[in-house]
Amino acid sequence: METKQERFAILNGKSGSKNQAENLILRTYLEGNGIPCKVTDFPGHAKEIARERSDVHEIIVVGGDGTLHEVLSSLRLPLPKIRLVPAGTGNSLARDLGLGSWRMSLEKLIWGKELTIDLMSLEIKTKEESFSCVSASTVCFGFPAKVTQMANRSFKRFRKFCYPIAAALGSFVNTRDSYLISYDRFPAEKKSLSGGIINNSRHVANFVAFPDAELSDGKFDVAELDAGSIKQSIHNLSILSKTYFYDPPNRLKAISSSVKYGHPGLLMVDGEVYEDVMEFSVKILPGALRIHSLG
Repeated sequence: METKQERFAILNGKSGSKNQAENLILRTYLEGNGIPCKVTDFPGHAKEIARERSDVHEIIVVGGDGTLHEVLSSLRLPLPKIRLVPAGTGNSLARDLGLGSWRMSLEKLIWGKELTIDLMSLEIKTKEESFSCVSASTVCFGFPAKVTQMANRSFKRFRKFCYPIAAALGSFVNTRDSYLISYDRFPAEKKSLSGGIINNSRHVANFVAFPDAELSDGKFDVAELDAGSIKQSIHNLSILSKTYFYDPPNRLKAISSSVKYGHPGLLMVDGEVYEDVMEFSVKILPGALRIHSLG
């Protein structure tokens, strides 16, 4: 006999009158339909809430990639079903699932089909600690991680435009660093790169950076970046225009990877930026998440 509560919602609470008004609409709708809802008050709060309510059959995550990252990283396998209502900045996974705006997703909350998709499991070592987490869409280091940090710190008020603005400005301070990188069972190689992206979805924030990626193929996509400022700007333009006329990264697919930094740097996991990272490893978790799409 099913003893779990059927549904519970975690809503990412954001500052600002506009977002507070949106949150009130969301919470009123959810609770009005008999779905208990808890609003986050601070970074990391979604982790605490998810741990407390890990006995539910399905978790409705109202937020962006970062909120989903917190929720998934706090739970143990097998995971409860996830229903995503995009209300963040990048919404990479939501874009892949065709979820559109939070209003459309909320109106169609009981619709859609259940999909089984891959996740990525990470082991991260910083100067201070070692820990594990889970990614549903994007892991990146170097230039892309710096862009995310810049977008979150300086351009968040521009909402969906914060990443394009940060990418455009960040390309002019693009530098290379040394990394020791291995894929699958191949020996590690020392590489000089401006950064790298390890992706489970087609989207990286607002960009379709991996047009041929699939959420359930048992592999992740990789793009190694070694372009300077001019080439990076042209590459950004080719993605923004959706023409992909210029694609300098070295691309490949893998099921596992490890990256050691030449010196401590940034690592971005689904919108969350970790600092002073010394090394990390990532492996695919095939079919680890049941999630609903509107497709």
